[in-house]
Amino acid sequence: MNAFIKSHFSYCPLIWMLHSRKLNNRINKIHERSLRMVYRDYETQYNELLKIDNSQTIHQINLQKLMIEIFKIKNGIAPTIISNIFELVDLPYNLRTDLKIKSNNINTVFYGTESLSFLAPRLWNQLPNIYKNANSLEEFKLKIKDWQCDSCPCRLCKTYILDLGFI
Repeated sequence: MNAFIKSHFSYCPLIWMLHSRKLNNRINKIHERSLRMVYRDYETQYNELLKIDNSQTIHQINLQKLMIEIFKIKNGIAPTIISNIFELVDLPYNLRTDLKIKSNNINTVFYGTESLSFLAPRLWNQLPNIYKNANSLEEFKLKIKDWQCDSCPCRLCKTYILDLGFI
Protein backbone atom coordinates (compact mmCIF):
# COMPACT_ATOMS: atom_id res chain seq x y z
CA MET A 1 0.00 0.00 0.00
CA ASN A 2 2.78 2.46 0.88
CA ALA A 3 4.72 1.66 -2.29
CA PHE A 4 1.82 1.94 -4.68
CA ILE A 5 -1.05 3.97 -3.20
CA LYS A 6 0.69 6.47 -0.91
CA SER A 7 3.55 7.07 -3.31
CA HIS A 8 1.13 8.43 -5.91
CA PHE A 9 -0.34 10.86 -3.42
CA SER A 10 3.07 12.04 -2.23
CA TYR A 11 4.26 13.02 -5.70
CA CYS A 12 4.30 16.86 -6.02
CA PRO A 13 1.86 17.46 -3.15
CA LEU A 14 2.32 21.23 -3.13
CA ILE A 15 1.11 21.45 -6.71
CA TRP A 16 -2.20 19.71 -6.20
CA MET A 17 -2.87 19.98 -2.46
CA LEU A 18 -5.41 22.78 -2.94
CA HIS A 19 -7.81 20.72 -4.99
CA SER A 20 -11.57 20.36 -4.60
CA ARG A 21 -13.37 18.77 -1.67
CA LYS A 22 -14.80 16.16 -4.02
CA LEU A 23 -11.32 15.05 -5.07
CA ASN A 24 -10.19 15.05 -1.44
CA ASN A 25 -13.07 12.73 -0.56
CA ARG A 26 -12.07 10.41 -3.41
CA ILE A 27 -8.47 10.35 -2.19
CA ASN A 28 -9.61 9.53 1.34
CA LYS A 29 -11.87 6.78 0.00
CA ILE A 30 -8.99 5.20 -1.93
CA HIS A 31 -6.80 5.43 1.17
CA GLU A 32 -9.56 3.89 3.28
CA ARG A 33 -10.14 1.03 0.82
CA SER A 34 -6.44 0.23 0.68
CA LEU A 35 -6.24 0.19 4.50
CA ARG A 36 -9.25 -2.12 4.61
CA MET A 37 -7.59 -4.53 2.18
CA VAL A 38 -4.28 -4.50 4.04
CA TYR A 39 -5.83 -5.17 7.45
CA ARG A 40 -8.79 -7.21 6.15
CA ASP A 41 -11.07 -5.10 8.30
CA TYR A 42 -14.32 -4.01 6.68
CA GLU A 43 -16.25 -2.74 9.71
CA THR A 44 -13.91 -0.33 11.47
CA GLN A 45 -14.23 3.42 10.89
CA TYR A 46 -11.63 5.21 8.74
CA ASN A 47 -10.20 7.18 11.68
CA GLU A 48 -9.68 3.96 13.64
CA LEU A 49 -7.95 2.35 10.65
CA LEU A 50 -5.59 5.33 10.52
CA LYS A 51 -4.75 4.80 14.20
CA ILE A 52 -4.15 1.08 13.64
CA ASP A 53 -1.86 1.87 10.71
CA ASN A 54 -0.22 4.72 12.67
CA SER A 55 -0.77 7.00 9.69
CA GLN A 56 -2.63 10.20 8.82
CA THR A 57 -4.87 11.43 6.07
CA ILE A 58 -3.26 12.48 2.82
CA HIS A 59 -4.29 16.08 3.49
CA GLN A 60 -2.51 16.07 6.87
CA ILE A 61 0.61 14.66 5.24
CA ASN A 62 0.46 17.40 2.58
CA LEU A 63 0.18 20.08 5.27
CA GLN A 64 3.24 18.63 6.99
CA LYS A 65 5.17 18.73 3.72
CA LEU A 66 4.18 22.36 3.26
CA MET A 67 5.55 23.15 6.71
CA ILE A 68 8.80 21.36 5.79
CA GLU A 69 9.13 23.62 2.74
CA ILE A 70 8.49 26.72 4.86
CA PHE A 71 11.17 25.56 7.30
CA LYS A 72 13.58 25.18 4.37
CA ILE A 73 12.73 28.68 3.13
CA LYS A 74 13.25 30.23 6.56
CA ASN A 75 16.64 28.54 6.85
CA GLY A 76 17.76 29.34 3.29
CA ILE A 77 17.99 25.76 2.01
CA ALA A 78 14.95 25.71 -0.30
CA PRO A 79 15.15 25.86 -4.09
CA THR A 80 14.76 29.36 -5.48
CA ILE A 81 11.59 28.49 -7.39
CA ILE A 82 9.78 27.77 -4.11
CA SER A 83 11.48 30.59 -2.27
CA ASN A 84 10.13 33.06 -4.82
CA ILE A 85 6.54 32.17 -3.88
CA PHE A 86 7.03 33.49 -0.36
CA GLU A 87 8.52 36.83 0.62
CA LEU A 88 10.51 36.90 3.83
CA VAL A 89 10.27 40.05 5.94
CA ASP A 90 13.09 41.36 8.13
CA LEU A 91 11.56 42.93 11.23
CA PRO A 92 13.72 45.28 13.31
CA TYR A 93 11.87 44.28 16.50
CA ASN A 94 10.82 41.06 18.21
CA LEU A 95 7.23 39.92 18.28
CA ARG A 96 5.65 36.96 20.08
CA THR A 97 5.86 34.91 16.92
CA ASP A 98 8.86 34.60 14.67
CA LEU A 99 6.79 34.74 11.48
CA LYS A 100 8.80 36.48 8.84
CA ILE A 101 6.74 35.48 5.81
CA LYS A 102 4.77 38.26 4.22
CA SER A 103 1.07 37.70 3.62
CA ASN A 104 0.03 39.28 0.37
CA ASN A 105 -3.04 41.43 -0.08
CA ILE A 106 -5.68 39.38 -1.79
CA ASN A 107 -8.32 40.40 -4.30
CA THR A 108 -9.89 37.07 -5.21
CA VAL A 109 -10.71 33.80 -3.54
CA PHE A 110 -9.24 31.30 -6.00
CA TYR A 111 -5.89 33.04 -6.50
CA GLY A 112 -5.97 34.70 -3.07
CA THR A 113 -7.25 32.78 -0.07
CA GLU A 114 -6.96 29.47 -1.90
CA SER A 115 -3.26 29.80 -2.72
CA LEU A 116 -0.08 28.52 -1.10
CA SER A 117 1.20 32.04 -0.51
CA PHE A 118 -1.85 32.75 1.67
CA LEU A 119 -2.18 29.35 3.37
CA ALA A 120 1.44 28.76 4.36
CA PRO A 121 1.93 31.80 6.65
CA ARG A 122 -1.34 31.04 8.44
CA LEU A 123 -0.34 27.43 9.03
CA TRP A 124 3.12 28.50 10.16
CA ASN A 125 1.49 30.79 12.74
CA GLN A 126 -0.52 27.86 14.11
CA LEU A 127 2.54 25.65 14.38
CA PRO A 128 3.74 25.41 18.01
CA ASN A 129 7.23 26.70 18.81
CA ILE A 130 8.50 23.22 19.73
CA TYR A 131 8.40 22.44 16.00
CA LYS A 132 9.67 25.81 14.78
CA ASN A 133 12.71 25.75 17.09
CA ALA A 134 14.23 22.65 15.50
CA ASN A 135 17.97 22.97 14.92
CA SER A 136 18.14 21.02 11.66
CA LEU A 137 15.94 19.90 8.82
CA GLU A 138 16.17 16.27 9.92
CA GLU A 139 15.05 17.17 13.43
CA PHE A 140 12.16 19.22 12.03
CA LYS A 141 11.05 16.36 9.77
CA LEU A 142 11.01 13.96 12.72
CA LYS A 143 9.03 16.36 14.89
CA ILE A 144 6.52 17.44 12.24
CA LYS A 145 5.36 13.85 11.67
CA ASP A 146 3.54 14.05 15.01
CA TRP A 147 1.83 17.36 14.23
CA GLN A 148 -1.92 17.34 13.63
CA CYS A 149 -3.39 20.54 12.24
CA ASP A 150 -6.64 20.84 14.16
CA SER A 151 -7.83 24.11 12.65
CA CYS A 152 -6.65 24.17 9.06
CA PRO A 153 -7.74 27.39 7.28
CA CYS A 154 -8.02 25.79 3.82
CA ARG A 155 -11.33 25.30 2.03
CA LEU A 156 -11.09 21.51 2.35
CA CYS A 157 -11.29 21.75 6.13
CA LYS A 158 -13.90 24.49 6.41
CA THR A 159 -17.29 23.46 7.72
CA TYR A 160 -20.10 24.86 5.66
CA ILE A 161 -23.45 25.07 7.38
CA LEU A 162 -26.53 24.76 5.26
CA ASP A 163 -29.27 27.05 6.55
CA LEU A 164 -32.63 25.36 6.11
CA GLY A 165 -34.55 27.96 8.11
CA PHE A 166 -37.12 28.44 5.36
CA ILE A 167 -38.42 24.84 5.60
